[in-house]
Amino acid sequence: MSNKKSEQIKLTLPVNAAYVSAARLTTSSIANRLGFEIDEIEDIKTAVSEACTYVIKKHNSSETNDSFKICFDFLDNILNISISLKNFSEKESENEEMSLLVIKALMNTLEIKTSEEGLNIQMSKKHVSTFFGV
Repeated sequence: MSNKKSEQIKLTLPVNAAYVSAARLTTSSIANRLGFEIDEIEDIKTAVSEACTYVIKKHNSSETNDSFKICFDFLDNILNISISLKNFSEKESENEEMSLLVIKALMNTLEIKTSEEGLNIQMSKKHVSTFFGV
């Protein structure tokens, strides 16, 4: 069991597709700093991009100036990522199922929760060290 403290980083972005690249860049930086391999980083970036796009499509378009939050939490070699949005619509959006399939294929876990408090996507990726030795 690890005695490492959890590291948490929070990012708030406007509900606008133009900011998905900022989420990808932040994700890449965090995953790199945590020691993920390049292929793993690409998988995580793609999953975050798909999740952000999913959230943006689920946004209740009558609410302007809204933002969504991304929380990165790393503990015991697992990167947990949570993306949340308060004002969302239950309507089905285009390519919704495809986005979820991509995320499921790239991450170890995926959970989507809806409540009165909003929409929350939780996903995680376990970091498997490729270094052998003492």
